[in-house]
Amino acid sequence: MSEKHSSTIRMVWVVLIAACLCLLIPASGQTPVAGKANSSWTPPRTPDGQPDIQGIYARAGIWGLAVQQLESNGPHGAGNPLDDTGYNRPGAPGHQKLPNRPSTDDVKPQGENGRMVPLAGPPPAPTWRVGLVDPPNKALPWKPEEDKKRREFLLHTNPAASLRYIEYDARCALPGLFLNGGPFQFIQPEKEVVILSEYQHYTRTIHLDGRSHLGGGIRLFMGDSIGHWEGNTLIVDTTNFNEFTGFTREIPYLSDALHTIERFTVIDDNNIDYEVTIDDPKLFTGTWKTAGLYRKGKEGFEIVEYACAEGTRTLENIFGQPPVSSK
Repeated sequence: MSEKHSSTIRMVWVVLIAACLCLLIPASGQTPVAGKANSSWTPPRTPDGQPDIQGIYARAGIWGLAVQQLESNGPHGAGNPLDDTGYNRPGAPGHQKLPNRPSTDDVKPQGENGRMVPLAGPPPAPTWRVGLVDPPNKALPWKPEEDKKRREFLLHTNPAASLRYIEYDARCALPGLFLNGGPFQFIQPEKEVVILSEYQHYTRTIHLDGRSHLGGGIRLFMGDSIGHWEGNTLIVDTTNFNEFTGFTREIPYLSDALHTIERFTVIDDNNIDYEVTIDDPKLFTGTWKTAGLYRKGKEGFEIVEYACAEGTRTLENIFGQPPVSSK
């Protein structure tokens, strides 16, 4: 073989190896820093100096778990209701099929209950992180005894064995930070960011005035949120949750020790990168993170009334008609 031919082959191998390494980066868990691709972009400002993020958004990547993730498989029997032991085995269904940077088709412009939100612009390029991003192997750091309790709980949820096993949002309780895809409306009074949700019709206020958290005796579905801006990133520390906050259908409850840190990073006029760190020391041995994207709707789109309680037949459909009083 000639020296020239050998040199050509070596060059081809170098190019191929470099291309393979580039493809492996998203699957390695080394996710991009939020907003880095648009670090030079300067958003407009509100009168009190906040980056202006006012508008209506749909959110993708937080509500629910991808089928490949360890916590998403649902009850499959008394011995192992989640049946997830084979996930990381090569050749197992779903193995290595959950990239950290999905295609734009995975970032749906859809709010709660399937109401489509017409989008004001395209998603950021490159596409952003969606779903569980830490730990990289997608296995949540459950305390074994708490994971066992959760699995036993799920066995009683479909059909619901009693009122205790009905999802909180099916009883019109506020959904917490996770069980909601929007639409959301962001408004920014002085020293506040207020998020209005169409789903369950709640108002969440993030205080930016430097106040302390509420006392430990006050517990709320949405928690107590204190925030501050660091450049184009709104960092929100939330505590004081009650024990009735779920994460997904597969993680139907979190504890009153829940503590979250959210990062809303303004990418451009139409997109906000979102990351939330979840710390619940009663249930988990460490923290974990999930990420998503808020995408702005077109001008003129409005949130509408959502009345969970009017005419609901949820409990009747599950338990039947209540007994008739003999009196």
